[in-house]
Amino acid sequence: MGVHVQGACMPWATAGYHPVAPEWPQMAIEQQRAEVVVVVDPYGSGRFLVDELLLRGWPLVAVRSSSEVHESLGSSWDPAPFERTLVHCGDVLGTARSLREGLKRPVAVVAGSEPGAELADALAEVLSLRGNGTALSRCRQDKHYMHERLRECGLLACAQRRCGSVPEAVMFASELGPGASIVVKPCASSGTDCVVKCDSTEAVADAAAAVLGGRDIAGRRNDAVLVQEHLHGAEYIVDCVSLDGQHLVTAIWACQKARLGSEFAYDRTTTVPFSSEEGSLQRTICEYVFQCLAALGVQTGASHTKVVYNETQGPCLIKSCPWMHGSVAPAVWAACAGREQAQAYLLADALAEGGMVLSWKLEAIGMGSPAYELANYSIILDLQCHEDGVLARSVEEVAGEWIRALSSFWMMKCDLEPGDRIHRARDRLTSPGYIVLIGPDPAIVEQEAAVIREAERNGQMYILSSSSTSSKTPTPPACSDDEGTWGKCGLFLPPVAAPCDPSPRMRALEAQMANLLQSPSASPELLPKACAEFVLDGVLE
Repeated sequence: MGVHVQGACMPWATAGYHPVAPEWPQMAIEQQRAEVVVVVDPYGSGRFLVDELLLRGWPLVAVRSSSEVHESLGSSWDPAPFERTLVHCGDVLGTARSLREGLKRPVAVVAGSEPGAELADALAEVLSLRGNGTALSRCRQDKHYMHERLRECGLLACAQRRCGSVPEAVMFASELGPGASIVVKPCASSGTDCVVKCDSTEAVADAAAAVLGGRDIAGRRNDAVLVQEHLHGAEYIVDCVSLDGQHLVTAIWACQKARLGSEFAYDRTTTVPFSSEEGSLQRTICEYVFQCLAALGVQTGASHTKVVYNETQGPCLIKSCPWMHGSVAPAVWAACAGREQAQAYLLADALAEGGMVLSWKLEAIGMGSPAYELANYSIILDLQCHEDGVLARSVEEVAGEWIRALSSFWMMKCDLEPGDRIHRARDRLTSPGYIVLIGPDPAIVEQEAAVIREAERNGQMYILSSSSTSSKTPTPPACSDDEGTWGKCGLFLPPVAAPCDPSPRMRALEAQMANLLQSPSASPELLPKACAEFVLDGVLE
């Protein structure tokens, strides 16, 4: 039986979060709350935070930083859980005024994904709520200013230059010396979006030209290109939740990238056990990350920070992102370490519940307890097709059955159908999907990941219309545990029916909003609040 949210077009039970029976009574709290939590750009992994807040009974308001969003994020947009949806039109004070004038007072503002981070900080500051402030916003959004800020604070940062033209990029690459490995990227790239490793000035010129004038994943135009030295070493991601300048490690991941020609593609991301031993890799990395967060002004909220570590220089920052770890990482970590250790759970606690659980965890760590303990090991395996073409058969049809039979299978995302174009994997955006493997025995999980990679290399997963490659099914290793009981997809519990399509009224409102925002005659009189507002199943105000 589903519980309906005011103004929603679907019950919670089909909106992506599926609480167990003992937790349902908490939903009644919503009727008593006179406050709301504001989520800016609740896309991607932000949906896990939305689910967690709903489970705690919090009414929600969505703010969209723009009516346009990259397709990799916008496909996850679901208006159903929100009482109101505002579309920001460039005036922070106007959007803050609209939030204040709502029936319920905002108690917290949080970024649901990368595009909303800067606006969330600005709104929280105007509304006098906890956040990171705006004084160092540029240093948290732009990698050039990020590394320069670290340098100012005496922390290790890579050699770099922000270049406004191709000749300037080539000149800086030459200054780094012959034989130097160079990385060219947008100043605000996401994942491996347009990130190219170059071994010659000609390659630098080509990569810089590709970046300049284009747009990044958040829709921002690239008016400059960032040229950096290539950092050598192992890559790690440290997830944190912060409260008033105190930082809690919620997860550590190891990232492995595959070099595909001159470009990088993620190969896999794996869970890393915690260690607080003096001199341990985990402790060294975490101490450096805490220093980076302090230097960048991260005070309250979620973050995930990528660093490269080698024995010679120690950890060095790639980038620090003041929003939740993306993709399915929050759900995977919950399956490995428990819901109470998930970033969404602790972020909801910090922002909306006063940080009671977070404070308790920090106190326990101070007394010698580990930041987390893993019950399972996981690999998030980014899929890699090795050629461009058109799929003759879907991956599900060709390999779905034997992949799902793997003992450590947890979930798979590959939505390509016959007739869809598939690209040679060059970065995360051109990967056809991913498979998550979870189990208590790392050796078995690694073995089954190797089976999938071998199938990709041998043409046993991607059957292209012009390919004569055999679709022979590889034989999975002979191993099992509890009949594959990790094979589930969702945040913490098994899935239910897919969400319904937006209501006709919702589609009409979105079309009306788009026309209004794009109208050449738009004026302060047409947009008195500097934003467009939706009340679902209501009218455009």
